[in-house]
This record gives sequence, structure tokens and C-alpha cells, in this order.
Amino acid sequence: MNKKLTALVTGSNKGIGKAIADKFEENGFEVIRNGISDSNQKNYISADVSDKQQILKIKKYITNNYSGLDILVNNAAYTKYVQHENLNELSEDLINKILDINIKGPIYCSQIFLDLLKQSSEAQIINIASIAGLTGQGSNIAYCASKAALINITKSLARSLAPIRVNAISPGMIETGFVKFPDGYTENTVLKTPLNRSGQPIDIAEVAWSLIKSKFITGENIVVDGGLIL
Repeated sequence: MNKKLTALVTGSNKGIGKAIADKFEENGFEVIRNGISDSNQKNYISADVSDKQQILKIKKYITNNYSGLDILVNNAAYTKYVQHENLNELSEDLINKILDINIKGPIYCSQIFLDLLKQSSEAQIINIASIAGLTGQGSNIAYCASKAALINITKSLARSLAPIRVNAISPGMIETGFVKFPDGYTENTVLKTPLNRSGQPIDIAEVAWSLIKSKFITGENIVVDGGLIL
């Protein structure tokens, strides 16, 4: 790569997003990091991706400080553990928050950053989905639905935005603290996983990096779960 590429990774103050941002930076990228809380990470901007006005703030930051945007990683997400059987515990506020961040966020970011991405010959959008979107099993029903939607959005965008490449990564059980599962949940999941371990954020970051290097993949959803859904 001749030009130093610029990537925006939403929700990158910790967990999978931070691992992806770190991986890209290690490989020479300019990386803009984002989250909703304050952070002392460099090139970090606080913004809620479910709010278009706040995304526009990120865009202004990019246009004022960088030559453009080459890679958008829609990683920011939200959930809360609610057993699927306890449907009445899935409140309207919780459903709205999940859908606002997990579905509207990636759509808004894709809309708002599209003109910048169109100026790059290396442009790509990577959406961080989940195997919950494939299996219907996860932290709660609304979260599963949101990730199924994101996988579908990925395919639609790949077709409509070409030659911008758009792909999704669907992690399985990754040790991030993103969800407060009940005692024993993680251990039981590992027992069902052929590779006999839960994943680490770096496992997802390495796949994200492989998508940067691969030039003939678009519209795909890459499952990274140690074989859990086999």
C-alpha cells in the first residue's frame, strides 16, 4: 500500500473494536477511534453512532484532520442479557436502544461517510455482526434480530455500493465483557465449541485485517466462532 490508509472504527475504546483499531494501526493505518465515553486513546472522538448529528461531528473531525477515509468498521453495538423465554423483560426502551445502535448506527455511518469512501480506491465497509444473527441464540431476541439485519444490510450495501467492498464478520463467544452472562454460560458454550475455547478480540481483528488485504471479497459474512454453530 503506497498511501497511508485511514480507518474509522466505531466502538473502539475496548474489546473487539479496540483490537481491530490496534491491528490496523500496527500495520501502518491512520486510525480514528470512537466510543460514547471519554478516552485517553489517541485519535479518539466521543460520539453516539445512533445520532446522525454526532456522526456528522466525526465526519467534520476526519475532514479537518485527515486526507480522507478509506475503511469504515461498524463495530459499535449494544445489548443486555435477557433470557429468550422471559419475553416481557425485553422492554421497549431496551429494544429501541439495541435497534438504534446496532441497525441505525451502521446505516447512518454508511450514509454519512459514503462520499468520503467513494474517493478511495481501497474503500471498504466492515460490519461486525454476530452468530446470533444466524442462529437466533444470543443475549436477547432483539439483539439476535439486529445482527441478522446487519448481515442483510451488508449484502444489500455490497450490491448497491460496488466497487466499495462491504463485508461482515460474525463472532461467536468472544471474551470481552460486552455481555454480563449468567454464571457458567461461557464455560458451557466453550464445551460446545469444537476448538475448545472462547475467542479473543485478536481473533476478530485478524479476520478484519485479512479483509483489508483481500481485494475480491464482497457481500460475505465470515463466521469466526471456533466451530460453535457446526
